Formats: sequence, structure tokens, C-alpha cells
Amino acid sequence: MAVAAGYPIESVDTAIRILLMLKDEPELRIAAVARELGVARSTAHRMLTTLQARDMLRQDPATKAFGAGPALVELGIAVMGAADLKAAARPILEQLAERTGETVHLVTLEGTELVFVDGVEGKQVIRAGLRTGHRTPAHTTGAGKALLAVLDSTELRRRYPTARLTGGTDDAVHTRRALETDLDEVRTRGYGINHAESESGLTALGAVIHDTRGGVRGALSLSGPSFRIPAAKIDELATELRWAVEELATRLG
Repeated sequence: MAVAAGYPIESVDTAIRILLMLKDEPELRIAAVARELGVARSTAHRMLTTLQARDMLRQDPATKAFGAGPALVELGIAVMGAADLKAAARPILEQLAERTGETVHLVTLEGTELVFVDGVEGKQVIRAGLRTGHRTPAHTTGAGKALLAVLDSTELRRRYPTARLTGGTDDAVHTRRALETDLDEVRTRGYGINHAESESGLTALGAVIHDTRGGVRGALSLSGPSFRIPAAKIDELATELRWAVEELATRLG
């Protein structure tokens, strides 16, 4: 049970209230924050940009909305046990990279973005690079689609309230309807595929990590240059990816 502070510091309390708004709204807009806090828009803007300066929030350059920043994501990962997930996943990442020769990542879903938590680079001369610490639109990635496919239709539409989607290459899906169709295929197949949707010339697969109780803990991604991952090789790599997520599920218990 929350206990009121005997001598609350208003600025700290205000910052916490703003961050707690992210529980219900993955994107915060200045007007909404101003209404919630009962302050002027200019004051709300200063509060948001102060949190942004500390990487607790980040602003989407296109929509101007504020979402969880890298420091807040890292804090959440540590508190919720993803630090343990990272430790458990590390040897699996190393083995998967060794078995396939391709770059692999441990990822989590934050709103509509994929967060790259850890990774091991493949040993091929031409390979996908490490993206640890980066974020990218989930609907443009194989692992992102795998994680989105776990969500029910209500939650999916809450995260994607508009019909149009942005981000990725021309090969990415750009409507919510197309994404929903793609996710139906992911559920049938058991893993997500990114055919040059996040970057031209890149192919990637992603599968969800479940613990033994069925909870979703994140996903593993395997990626490499498209010329080395033709359609005929995808089943082979998907088998390796399934081995990896099942082995990790056993370790997580």
C-alpha cells in the first residue's frame, strides 16, 4: 500500500506522476499531461523535456509525442527481472550464433517498439551488426511480429490506434490491417519473418521466449544478409531458433 510522504517534494512527485501515466498511455502529449497535472502547456513541456534530457523519456520526431526513454526502459528491465533473463540468455545467444553463423539478439517489446537488450555478432565477414541498446518499430522486424502476435486484438489496436503505420522500408507493412494479416501467419508458422522490412538486404527471424508457466519473457532474433538466407534456408534456421527459445525456457523455469 502506498504511504503519503510526510514532506513531499513537489517536483519529484510531479515527475513520478508523469512517468506513471505511461502505464495507461504508451505515448504522452503535452496537452494531456497539462490537463492531468493541472498546469499550463508550457510548464508541462518543460517537465517533459527535463525527463527527456535524463533519457527517462524520448520524443518521437514525427508525432512529437513522448514515450519511455532508454534509461526508463533499462530501469524497468532491471526491476522486472530482465537482467536475469539477459544472464540466462547469454550462453544461448553464443551457441545460436555459433550454430548458425549469423547475428542473434535478445529483444523485448516496449509499446510498439522492439528494444535490443543483448546480442552476439555472427562470424561471417558480411553480417548483420549488433544493435544492443537500439529501438526500432516492432512491426518491421521478425521478433517484433512474433511478440505482437501474442497480443489479443484489443491490445493490438490499443497500441496501433490508427490505420496507417510508419517506419521500415517500402517492403514493410504500412497498414494495421496488413499487420493483422501478417500476425495471423506468424501464429500459424510459430515465428516471425522480416524480409528486408527493417533494412534493405536484411532477412531476420524471431521467436518468442516463454517460461515454463507460459509467460512471455521476450524474444530471440536471428538476422543476416538476405543473399545468405534464401527461402530454402529459412526452415533450417527456424529449427535452430526454436531450439534456442525452448532451451532458454527450460533454463528460466
